[in-house]
Amino acid sequence: MFQIGPTTAGSLTRAEEESEKMIGFPKGKVAFRMFDENDLKSLHWGTLDVLENAGIRVISKECLKLLEDAGCTVDYKTSGAKIPGNLVEESIKKAKKNITLCARSPKYDVVLDGRRVFCTTDGNGVAVMDFETGKRRMSTSADLAMVGKVANALDSAHIFWPCVSSQDIPDHVRHVVDLKVALMSIEKHVQVETTSHKREARWLVQLGAALAGGEKQLRRRPIFSSMHCPFSPLQLDGGSTEGALELARAGVPICFYGMPQAGITGPVTLAGSIIVNNAEVLAGLTMAQLAAPGSPFMYGTGGAAFDMKTMTWAGGGPERALISAGAGELSHHYGFPILCGGIVTSAKLPGPQAAYEKVTSGMPQFYAGCDMIAGLGLLDDVTMLSYEQMVIDDEMARIMARLAFGVTVDDDHLAVDIIKKVGPGGSFLSERHTLQWLNKEHFKPDITDRRTGEAWEADGKKSVVDRAREKAAKIMKEHVVAPVPQEIAREFDNIVKNADKDILAHGLN
Repeated sequence: MFQIGPTTAGSLTRAEEESEKMIGFPKGKVAFRMFDENDLKSLHWGTLDVLENAGIRVISKECLKLLEDAGCTVDYKTSGAKIPGNLVEESIKKAKKNITLCARSPKYDVVLDGRRVFCTTDGNGVAVMDFETGKRRMSTSADLAMVGKVANALDSAHIFWPCVSSQDIPDHVRHVVDLKVALMSIEKHVQVETTSHKREARWLVQLGAALAGGEKQLRRRPIFSSMHCPFSPLQLDGGSTEGALELARAGVPICFYGMPQAGITGPVTLAGSIIVNNAEVLAGLTMAQLAAPGSPFMYGTGGAAFDMKTMTWAGGGPERALISAGAGELSHHYGFPILCGGIVTSAKLPGPQAAYEKVTSGMPQFYAGCDMIAGLGLLDDVTMLSYEQMVIDDEMARIMARLAFGVTVDDDHLAVDIIKKVGPGGSFLSERHTLQWLNKEHFKPDITDRRTGEAWEADGKKSVVDRAREKAAKIMKEHVVAPVPQEIAREFDNIVKNADKDILAHGLN
């Protein structure tokens, strides 16, 4: 159901004025709620029942020992663990929930205090639509560097989830290189999702510490964070989870990002898939709090439906939006900020399908006030980068945020005095009130064409994709990202060289 929140009267408070200077979209008055308090309690108790009686599987002796020492029932043969509800609830209480995702440039810091909505680029594609030829090809580290530059210039890309991986780099050191390239390519917060084992995590911490000024400084200003995806249903990868615990010990904010597919790796019912997602996230949370009590934690979901007709993941379907918005309500019930999937499409090209799937899969998350909404830049079920689509997504995100902000009702916005002053038949165009509120009240398009048909024809009948391409090309040519200092760049290179040798020699041990 849709609810309209309470209105506020009068001018902005000092806190609200300071908030205006922050990045992100202010949470609006238009609210989307699916669950009442009883629904949330039912989802919570259902999740505890699953964790206590079905349990989870995590193929890691380290993680199982951690759980066993805390009183869980562990079976080392099956790698299964049954987690008591009281331990889960203690972990919910322990975790740090008010988190600042710091950026290389502090003006881009993301403050997760429940007052704003942030967008992230979508991540870990393996292909790119070549900007010159339009053909699909393997992504490279050069593509990652370029998309970081483009994201740096887009107002809606508040957080940088590296859109593509460096497929030209050997697999054993690829994730370390990806973080290095990302940190050098953008001044905003970087969020990775590829940590595959704890040895790799240690090298990621070294990169972050080199840029932050040391491990203590990284703990104080975490300039990168890490997502960890379970294998639904109810399985956590051992290496990734061990890596998550290593990062949590270093003070790096972590997120467990469940991805059940309703109908195959989660129940076909959306509420059932939300419980699977919740169980996976809370299992990861519990281990993180046992390893590093009070460490910062973010809730995550990328759940969607499984399309029984095509036998594929329906990333752009309406079910994804409902699962994400519902999980957002549940995460806020616990007090956690949420990173949720949205603004996603199965389309292979920018166009009508990409537009309607991205809007419908993302709009409910804006209405639900989800803290971080992922999805900018990728096509083909988050596998292929399109620069034109990233620019279009930036515009659509701003439209969705404006819709969620709603209509403010106070003396200034009611404008009764101005209406009486202008009177019948007058014009508000020259009024100071119009200038004062125009930029805040009205969405200002960048690539959306609102000109007359004649003007559009005279300008070459350009489509929105054409205009997005022009904007992307301008950013690529003209936008300047502040470089990291040369001594840090050299340190980055040394860290990558040492990581290459270390991981190649020792593997996952």
